Amino acid sequence: MRLLVIISFTTLLASCASVSSIPQSASEVDFKERSVGQQGWSRYEDTLQVNFIDEGTAFEAAKSALASANFIIKRGNSSEGFVIGEHGMTAYDWNVVAGVYFTESGDGQLFKVISQGSKDVGVFGDATENSWPQVILQGVRDYLQQENNLKVPDRGILGD
Repeated sequence: MRLLVIISFTTLLASCASVSSIPQSASEVDFKERSVGQQGWSRYEDTLQVNFIDEGTAFEAAKSALASANFIIKRGNSSEGFVIGEHGMTAYDWNVVAGVYFTESGDGQLFKVISQGSKDVGVFGDATENSWPQVILQGVRDYLQQENNLKVPDRGILGD
């Protein structure tokens, strides 16, 4: 019985998503692969091209987007093009981590969000993890739109 409890606990810990389970910088991310949706058992991705912004603005947008989605920022680096956050348990998710990665592309920055949840095999699974990249990218859009309106109202960085 004791062995069963130890095995169950070890399996539970191994199945939780951790900050180290996603890329640790933009150099580890394939920006050419523009996948959307599920890319593994509990991994989801999406991308967004934004014109006329620099690395510093992309970094601020990434931090703001994770914070607005209630992620706790764990690490990030503007020159390495990433911000990583962790979202604790919700009513439907055990644990979710997400990285917002960005790189220079054309006249702006290409963002890629990668989220990973715990590897739950229960009835409901991680119910919201598949929408985290879209929620986070909406946070990027919201931040940039607000900044755009404050600085240059007619610039149209998001193509609007």
